[in-house]
Amino acid sequence: MPPAALIARSVLRSAARPGPAPRGLRSGPAQSPVGTADTVLGLAAVFASFFGPAAWVLGHIQDYKKRE
Repeated sequence: MPPAALIARSVLRSAARPGPAPRGLRSGPAQSPVGTADTVLGLAAVFASFFGPAAWVLGHIQDYKKRE
């Protein structure tokens, strides 16, 4: 059998396998509690990534007005 046919056969066999796909998600409590420092760091990263670009644009709004 040609190699391409073997690859296609193995891909199709895994796609046709019944049952749910294995996932790394589990429900339930965390295995180790999240500390305060981790929470603060995560919230600071979200805040900076969300509001940082908006603050930069608002800080340079005069430059954008001068371009026209």
